[in-house]
Amino acid sequence: MVRHPVAGIFPARECINSQGVDAVLVWGTGGGMGTVQTISRLKSWVRQSAAGLYSHMPGCLSQLRGKVSILTYHRVIPLEDVRMQCVQPGMYVTPDMFERHLAFLSAEFQLISFSELLALWTACRWDPMARYCVITFDDGWLDTYRHAWPALRRHRIPATVFLPTAFIGTDRWFWPDRLGLIMQSHFREAVPSRQNRFRRLVKNFPWLMPAADAFEHGDTDAIVECWKVQPQEQIDACLEEWLAESQTAFPSQRILMNWKEVCEMSSCGVEFGSHSVSHRIMTTLSQPDVAWEAAESMAMLREKGLSPIPVFCYPNGNWSPLVADQVREAGYRAATTTQFGHEKGKPASWFGLKRINVHQGIACNESLLAFHLAGFNDWL
Repeated sequence: MVRHPVAGIFPARECINSQGVDAVLVWGTGGGMGTVQTISRLKSWVRQSAAGLYSHMPGCLSQLRGKVSILTYHRVIPLEDVRMQCVQPGMYVTPDMFERHLAFLSAEFQLISFSELLALWTACRWDPMARYCVITFDDGWLDTYRHAWPALRRHRIPATVFLPTAFIGTDRWFWPDRLGLIMQSHFREAVPSRQNRFRRLVKNFPWLMPAADAFEHGDTDAIVECWKVQPQEQIDACLEEWLAESQTAFPSQRILMNWKEVCEMSSCGVEFGSHSVSHRIMTTLSQPDVAWEAAESMAMLREKGLSPIPVFCYPNGNWSPLVADQVREAGYRAATTTQFGHEKGKPASWFGLKRINVHQGIACNESLLAFHLAGFNDWL
């Protein structure tokens, strides 16, 4: 494994800070170790220390030979935009960090396109000694075009972008991002005002009650996870009522790519695939709706002049055998999930391909990226 300057044995200050942790341990005035601030901070410190040790071990990443790591990125975005748009922690890397990821991946893996991966599987030309890697992006964010694509071109690395076709070329926001901005406005208000608003919302949307603690503590991620099981219509109605009450102003800039930008990337070799039409969770839909989402999104990509890969990306990773059947019948050869893991020379399930989500909090240096790709984060 190539050694990197930041791949030290002990955690670097930049990595701690990038996760919002100013101090992992408190030291007493007498020189002894004080108390641990939180369990999560301790785990972060242990993870970074273990990652540094792992990256210096002989045979680091050797367990990935004969496997493919399909990586999932979402946003490649500067920190000032992260704050302004209330981007969820698990959804982004900074442009500088993405450059470092690409340099590391180029040195340690055989980087191939998704089409090349399908061809290797089909032709049974799998190299049992290779460490394969495929880079994918979900959602079609504008920063994929502005920040990720230039870096990919500099490193000559192939990539695949999965698009929710109804969002591309619009000024729409995905509902978790709308929720994040509303929550930011919500917590500028006095506590009694926040509590009164929540009580009013619960009257019309009783399914909010399980997220009461998350509302109280401003845990947007927990609210998002709670809401994902609800029909999209209910989520939209709740957000509209909340938005009207709070009078939250959304930033005016576009945050998703348009079709001109998509076609420009496609003409330069970036692959595109379907992430559905509406980005609704497939397991919450009827079978006819799933079939329509799969077929219509592929048709839209072709209508825009693209040659999409025959791979479907399940929104939020949710799928079932019935969903997979509908996707297969729509003409796809494979589909990706959000389940962590690697694939080998023959996929365990062509319509349940595992991927590895990569973001700033879990991979803020090369050692942590290697540790994450090797699967050791599940141990902590």
